[in-house]
Formats: sequence, structure tokens, C-alpha cells
Amino acid sequence: MKTKEIHTFRKTYVKYEKECVFDGYKLAVLFDEKNDVKRYGGRWNQEERIWWMPASKLVDQIHDNGTLVRDWLNDNKMIMGQYGKINNRERFTNDNDHFTEYGLHKSNNDPQYKVQFFYNHDVAKFIPTGMGDLDTEYLTREDGQKRWDECISNGYNRVEENS
Repeated sequence: MKTKEIHTFRKTYVKYEKECVFDGYKLAVLFDEKNDVKRYGGRWNQEERIWWMPASKLVDQIHDNGTLVRDWLNDNKMIMGQYGKINNRERFTNDNDHFTEYGLHKSNNDPQYKVQFFYNHDVAKFIPTGMGDLDTEYLTREDGQKRWDECISNGYNRVEENS
């Protein structure tokens, strides 16, 4: 994100309290904040040009008063959402968590999908139905939205599912 985008993001920031179920959190970091983020364990992904904080570092205590890295990131309005690959697929294999479900259908010769959005965790789950050996995909909300938009632009139609 560019400086102006980060400032805009922070104007409407809401404390991010969702459990980290991926590799970590994606961050909005200004240039003059990068050294602090690195000191607390943050990493730079050159390919994606994004800062992120590993899940294992979020619970590190950084001050004697008990402040955790996650608290510091929220206080500085940096957490944008989940980042990376999912760490606990099993957590989303039962119906204990609330989700919204849709179907994505195209032709009979293309894979069909059941798509579940777990908004309380920022997880999108794409479940192939009825075709071949395709694996279920677990994506961050942002990546799930991109995947959804790709499907729609490639001719898939949304179908309401009963959940």
C-alpha cells in the first residue's frame, strides 16, 4: 500500500480481533514504522510488496505492562486481515462456525463449487462438487473474493444454497 492508502485505511480502522488461522496477519506499514515492525518479528514479502506478522509472534509480550505484539499492531492501526496459507483446516470442516454458503455453477463440463464464507474468521472455503480430484481451497477473505470474481468473470453463476 502507498502512504496515502495507508492513511485512508487507518481513518476507518476497526480493532482486528479475529483469531489468526493463517500464517499471520497482513499489515499496513508506513516507511518510518518498518523498523519497529521488523523488531517485533514482522516480515516483508518482496513479491507481494506487503508486510506481514507471523501468527507465532502475535502473542509475544513486548512491554512489561503485558502489551502483546497483536495489541501494538491494533493500537497503531496496522492489521489488514489474514495472510498466507491456512494453518488449521480442520477448524472449518464442521458446522460449528457460522458461514454463508453459495454455489458457483457453469456448464456440466466444468467443476461446480460450494463456497462458504466464514466472516468471523475472514476465511473463504471453495469446495469442488461432482468433478474429479480437485482439492478444497481455504483462502483468506481477500483472496477468496479474488477467486470468486475470477469465477464470475469466467462465466460461473451464483446459486443460493441452503445452509
